[in-house]
Amino acid sequence: MVVTRHLGSTRRVGQGVITPRGHTFQDVLIRTRFGEPRVLFAPGIPDLVRDTESVLSGYLSFATSAPHLFPDGGRAFAEDVRALLTDRSPEGLFWDWPGDTEIVLAQKPPGTATGYV
Repeated sequence: MVVTRHLGSTRRVGQGVITPRGHTFQDVLIRTRFGEPRVLFAPGIPDLVRDTESVLSGYLSFATSAPHLFPDGGRAFAEDVRALLTDRSPEGLFWDWPGDTEIVLAQKPPGTATGYV
């Protein structure tokens, strides 16, 4: 994988590293005054066509592959991604499915004090 080749196998984000979570947002919310949240799903776009620069921008927008994580700001990574994508599709067009979105809704119980927690 191009990301691993440039950044290594340790997944970094911000100035730290990602530590696997053993819980979900729902697990955390259920232990608060908000209680059990409602979960909704919004279907993703089924037939999204992206060009090479859009695919590259997508990778660079992830917290785990943001430009500041690369020693050269991501220039060598961008060159490698462009070369790989050109090899796979000389037309520079790619089908993508961004996936569904899970929406977690929590509501403060009626009669609860207002203000920030």
